[in-house]
Order: sequence, then structure tokens, then C-alpha cells
Amino acid sequence: MKKGSFGYISRMKIKSGTASLALSAVAVLIYFTGLHFFPANKTAVGILTVVICIPAAMTLVRFIMFMRFPAGSREVFDIIEASRGEIPVFYDSIITTPEKSYGVNAFISSDGSLLGYTEYDRVDTAKLEKHLRDIFTANKYTTLNIKVFRDRDKFLERLAALSARHKEKDSRDDAILHLLGRISL
Repeated sequence: MKKGSFGYISRMKIKSGTASLALSAVAVLIYFTGLHFFPANKTAVGILTVVICIPAAMTLVRFIMFMRFPAGSREVFDIIEASRGEIPVFYDSIITTPEKSYGVNAFISSDGSLLGYTEYDRVDTAKLEKHLRDIFTANKYTTLNIKVFRDRDKFLERLAALSARHKEKDSRDDAILHLLGRISL
């Protein structure tokens, strides 16, 4: 499943959890098999096991990060899909700032605006907007208007207004969402 598509968080929970278990099992298997067949080379077996534990630990951290956030609701996805028209959208993202990580159901990019909607009450929209503004400004998007909503009706109202004005696909919108994908978990 591609990053930015609906269901990405759920899929990554399964994928990273399975990978973490598999790599951990391989590390344990290699360690005990190595000790059994090469008892004189305990150091080499230990080093090989540690080398395999590194990717296992990385996938475990990824699994923990994804487990902290619920998947976006299907209801929100259906409503946005019905309202967005041809506007490009980026679903199920987790944006990590230096202080905190935030789950966002959807981002849309159109007409010089990046709008986000989150149904999670713990999201500090002002801090998230500032973080996104800093990143996009550093990447030469200085005039981009960024707004993250927690109120679904206000988000849908703004989405409808943008959808009514949206005429054709713009490569800038795709580039903005691509950058968003690069900074999201």
C-alpha cells in the first residue's frame, strides 16, 4: 500500500509488526544455532546476532510509532472522497515534530493552500501548522497557506470552496503532497 492512501496506518501496523517478529526470531535462531554448532566462536555468533538485531529494533520502533495512532475512520474518508472532486489528497499521515507526533486523517493541496483535517483531539493544530510552515518555507514554498482543522464541517466547507474553483491538475499540488509524504511517517 502506498503512503498517502487510505488504510496506510493499518497496513503499516501489520507490516512492521510482522517484520519485527520475523527479524527477532531470526536473530534468536541464529544465536542459538551458532552457539550449538560453533561453541568456540561465541564472539562471532554474538556479533552476527547483534547485527541482525539492529533492523529488528528499527522495525520494532516503527511498529510502536504506528501503534500509537488509530487508523483514520472510513466515514471521514468517504465524506472527503465525495467532496474533493479532482483535488489531490494525502490520507493517513503521521507528522513527527521535535516535541510530539500528530495523526492527520487527510491533507489536500489546491490553489496555494494546504489543508489538513484531524479527528484526534490531542493534535495541537497551531504547533503542527507552524512545523509544516517551517518545513515548506525551507523548501521554497513561502506563499503556501497552511491550515489544519479539527472541526470537520469547517474543513468540508473550505474543501467545497476549493473544489468549486479547482479547474485542472497542478504539478505544484502534487509536489506539495510529495514533500508531505517525505516528512510523514
